Amino acid sequence: METSAAMDHRAAPSLSAEEKRRIERVARCVARDRDGDLTEKLLLRLLAITRNGRRWGFLAPDHPLHPYYLQQKVSERCRILRPRPAAADR
Repeated sequence: METSAAMDHRAAPSLSAEEKRRIERVARCVARDRDGDLTEKLLLRLLAITRNGRRWGFLAPDHPLHPYYLQQKVSERCRILRPRPAAADR
């Protein structure tokens, strides 16, 4: 059975530090936006218009880095929804 770290590595095979930051930033923005689905659709539309696949291609479902983007988006949504520890223990 593979570990989570091994699956993360497989999901983003040749991810540079710049790509990782960009994907995580967009995933965080989409996850935090109240209407994140619309934001994502707008970003996909901009990708189609600008054809800047090198920079924003991960938004497209057929891009090799798209699974990493989805993973980051879900992770951020879970982090947002996770309850924080109560401050009553002070």
